[in-house]
Amino acid sequence: MLLETLLPMFALLGLATLLQTLSGFGFGLMVVSSFTLFNILPLTATTFVVCFLSLFNSVSLVARNIDHINKRAFTLLLVSGIPFMALGYALLEYLSAGMTTWLNLLLGVAILSCCGLLLVKRKQATPSERAYGFSIAGALGGLLGGLFSTFGPPVVFQCYRQAWSINEIRFTLLAVFSVTSLIRLAIVPLGTLPSSEVVISALCAVPVILIFTRIGRLLAVRVPAAAVRLLALTMLAMSGVTLIVQNVKI
Repeated sequence: MLLETLLPMFALLGLATLLQTLSGFGFGLMVVSSFTLFNILPLTATTFVVCFLSLFNSVSLVARNIDHINKRAFTLLLVSGIPFMALGYALLEYLSAGMTTWLNLLLGVAILSCCGLLLVKRKQATPSERAYGFSIAGALGGLLGGLFSTFGPPVVFQCYRQAWSINEIRFTLLAVFSVTSLIRLAIVPLGTLPSSEVVISALCAVPVILIFTRIGRLLAVRVPAAAVRLLALTMLAMSGVTLIVQNVKI
């Protein structure tokens, strides 16, 4: 892969990792939207990179904190999400074959919808531990996960509605994201395989992810979380609007 492609790729991955570490959300959405806007990689390759790299931020933490996972919610989210992940992946393959304009429009709408969900504050959401709430969140998350490797927003919204401790929320989410990323990687051979250049680039990006995660943890004590959250949501919303405007033919 050419250096002029690798440098912006690593820069955008570093920025997404930094914002994710500081704000607690958005890595997948930021990478998918920015890579699509700047035409870094095809969407099918981008979703592979997101799944592969997101594992480095979650698996080790989950393994050390299994006791904090809400097993009931974890099971409901996965059982409802996995079938829709397969559906989303099939839809991605279908649209990427010759309907990239519609795919980019769908991505823009999905990003704006996710921003809306993430704007809802925890204290404004009504707690609900009913099974259907987790099932709906899992299904929506699975569809987004299959399409864009962004399982998060509906699941984040549902888990933050609960009267759980922050650790229970955090590690339940991380456990769900770890498993869904592994499943998403497992179904890649059923569709468009990433090229060897994409795989090598993803491997080379691992140190970038680890370095910027460390930088983010150092900055976290000095940077107001609310300001970072606002910045992340603003960047996501702008990318969503730009994707829609670029692909709407008037």
